[in-house]
Amino acid sequence: MTDHVGNTTITAVTDVDSAAHTSAGSPRIVLLVGAGAHSDPWHALTATSQRIAELLYDHGFTNVRAVSTDEHGDFLKAMEGADVLITNASSDLSEASPDSTALVDVITSHWHRGGGVLASHSSTLAFRDDPRWAALLGGRWVPGTTMHPQIGTSLIQAAPHAHNPLTFDDFTVYDERYTHLETSTQAQILAIHTEDGMTHPLIWANNAHKNYGRVAYDALGHGVESYDSPAHQQVFLSLVRWVAGTSITAGQKAPA
Repeated sequence: MTDHVGNTTITAVTDVDSAAHTSAGSPRIVLLVGAGAHSDPWHALTATSQRIAELLYDHGFTNVRAVSTDEHGDFLKAMEGADVLITNASSDLSEASPDSTALVDVITSHWHRGGGVLASHSSTLAFRDDPRWAALLGGRWVPGTTMHPQIGTSLIQAAPHAHNPLTFDDFTVYDERYTHLETSTQAQILAIHTEDGMTHPLIWANNAHKNYGRVAYDALGHGVESYDSPAHQQVFLSLVRWVAGTSITAGQKAPA
């Protein structure tokens, strides 16, 4: 139950070729971890990916493979037959945009064949050089406009929507609150926060392309403490289930 991302081992995930892939009801999940040009100095992406992997495994998602953005061959192989892609990546806005074409090629191919995509936190700017990523995601970080207040305890509010696939009460979590993200008219806003008297989207779904897979974005997740929050765990797991189209419940445990 280990995967190596660069020189770091992420535990609590299964190997992509494991027989566990045949376990009933457990979708095949690939966790794409940002490294090199698809990381930044402010996010401990390996640590948060470790916590995501543990959270998934503890709640019945036993087929999880972590792959680095720097390991294109491994990523391509891991995505063969994958049901869900979770991205936990970034990029440094003070540096030139990295070439993400090959990565986005794999991601869009997965999406076009019906695979689900869940992007976390700084992933919104991870592949900023390729407009296909923002189109798929239904939104983007806009350099010079998007920002966040000082990290702290934040109130997250459920967005009023008749068809919100998430059911949760407003909650507080220690995290960053991305502000002034740009969203497309097709994005269905699921959660918001308020800053300077204005509401800002934090979590949304993009299911506009009915022939492709489901897509969701969760702007929370700056540090491991965010994924330690039971309320955020509930929301994150609900998003995983939604993009996967599975019926696994948040309380389901991995088999012994």
